Amino acid sequence: MIKIFTLQNSHGRGDVFEFMRGDFKNEHWHESSIFLTEEAFAFLHLHIDEILPNFNYFGPNSVNYEQWNQITLKACSLNTSMDIEFIRFFNRIDHWVQKNFEEHTCFSICGP
Repeated sequence: MIKIFTLQNSHGRGDVFEFMRGDFKNEHWHESSIFLTEEAFAFLHLHIDEILPNFNYFGPNSVNYEQWNQITLKACSLNTSMDIEFIRFFNRIDHWVQKNFEEHTCFSICGP
């Protein structure tokens, strides 16, 4: 199962990617962030790299609403036979992202 972690259960998971609300402000480990292991992030990395060619694996990276929509379209169109696990994983991230866009114009991804 591809998991998404919160701050409370992310420690001890090794290297993680932090998805944080808004622009990166030189701080990590936010209560409102979600965390993905490198293995989980690999499911998204291909699609992110295609839309954000200057994506820095180690971050920080800013993703705006239009870019996220392009990533979503790419991920869903390339995975016409997506398994249910990937769909659930992606939908959970998308839910977090959409909540973020209610208050912010972007979100940040910081690598391991």
